[in-house]
Amino acid sequence: MKQHVFWKTSASTLLLALLMQGCGGGSSTSASAGSSPQLANGLVTGFGSVMVDGVEIEDVNASVVTENADGSLRNSVLQIGQRVRVNHDGKGSASKVLIDAAVIGDARNVDAAKLTLTVAGQGVSINTDAAAGPLTVWGGGYSSMANVSDGDLVEVHGSPVYDSVTSSYKVVATRVQKVTAIANLKVGGKISKLNTTAQTFSLNGLTVAYATATLRPNGATLADDMQVTAYGPTSGLAGTALTASHLKVNRLQDGAATDTVAQIGGQVSLFNSSTSTFEVQGVKVTVGSATTVTPTGAAVADNAYVKVSGTVGSDGSISATSIQVRAQNTDSDLAKVKLIGVISDFVDATSFVVRGIPVDASGINAATACPGVTLADNVTVQVTATQQANTPVVLATSLSCKAPPTAVIRPIDGVVSNLDSSAKTFVLTPNRGSATTVQWTDTTSFAGVTSAELASKQVRVSGYLEGGKLVARVVSVAGAGLDDDRFQRRAGRDTAADTSATEWDAYRRATGGNR
Repeated sequence: MKQHVFWKTSASTLLLALLMQGCGGGSSTSASAGSSPQLANGLVTGFGSVMVDGVEIEDVNASVVTENADGSLRNSVLQIGQRVRVNHDGKGSASKVLIDAAVIGDARNVDAAKLTLTVAGQGVSINTDAAAGPLTVWGGGYSSMANVSDGDLVEVHGSPVYDSVTSSYKVVATRVQKVTAIANLKVGGKISKLNTTAQTFSLNGLTVAYATATLRPNGATLADDMQVTAYGPTSGLAGTALTASHLKVNRLQDGAATDTVAQIGGQVSLFNSSTSTFEVQGVKVTVGSATTVTPTGAAVADNAYVKVSGTVGSDGSISATSIQVRAQNTDSDLAKVKLIGVISDFVDATSFVVRGIPVDASGINAATACPGVTLADNVTVQVTATQQANTPVVLATSLSCKAPPTAVIRPIDGVVSNLDSSAKTFVLTPNRGSATTVQWTDTTSFAGVTSAELASKQVRVSGYLEGGKLVARVVSVAGAGLDDDRFQRRAGRDTAADTSATEWDAYRRATGGNR
């Protein structure tokens, strides 16, 4: 029988939450107070800056990266449903956002009826029930489980959840994205059945041979129950055995981090009421008598989705000061999508895109929500929405119009000319409007195109205006696999009867007319 324990909420609010004014304008729950380095490990739930489990963290000057097998980093694009580790200053300003997929590899044993599959030998389950936790977001051309085929290369984000039947962890997916190629397989978890003579161990039923693997950090000693990430070439996987090329010993923090306060979100595993402990993302959480739990009367139990704030111990565990449990009625920040930015790809007052996310505003009275404002491209809005299963379109529950802040992120489409790779600049000429000089930086991400391939390309630049230039955060081409790709009205690609209108028509038919 599943055990439950209830920790009651005190009159105080979450100890580590403040209100802040973000890059996208407006107030929202923000990162922890203080001035020392801190870490947020959780799910991307919106953009305005970046929202991590409902907490807004300013990322305008942060690098957004993915870690390669050898520890080097490459710039990447943030998407809803990804799991990230955000290093910030304790005041809500991030220095680095690390995208951290749970498993990368080929899909096998795809079962559309059971909503399960295996990836690189690891069990993955799909969630289409909002009451059970965050819905699985589909990317890279997928729309639902029906699109996934055996042999597809996929990147999966989510929470490792212990399955007592199989005595191993499975990944409850928050995002599954099809990819065209991968540099290495990636699997993570707790070591079991370590054999130092054969130099093998097990990760959730996958036997990993590490004799020829490069170990990070150098000189680390492996042990059962240690959290690791194993990488290997696709050719290194044979059945349920992987020959690893690289092996990383994981901690909640980066190796050089000095963070003493952390926020972590995910599904609860190995809940133990007698010891008041559980795991989130493989990290041990200890609950004390002073721990605040919200909402009042909420249960912390296996499979519940929670956001934990607390202090990090020398062993990497967290002593919780506050725990927020995701409400099944989707009223809490953990169940909402928050978007702050300018409207793009406008079709009508019910169908548009904000910060790369298609928004269905059919339940909103625009005249009441934004009195005196006509919704259109480049109007700055704040949207609160809920996820919907098997579509990238979110359903707006509230909308307001705001004065544009200085550093609002906006997308501009046009043709590249005057490319200067040394200065990292080019001129972007749209079909309508004036040409703009674009500046890219070391933190700019490129999707579907490289900086060397930009000349004469039709691109979309998402960035902010500074010093008369558009400082690029993302430069992409049509078909790059971003979540709003099919809903974009790019000049030079789409006409008045464009693919975005076709996609909205298909969405309306699938959801029953106005919805």
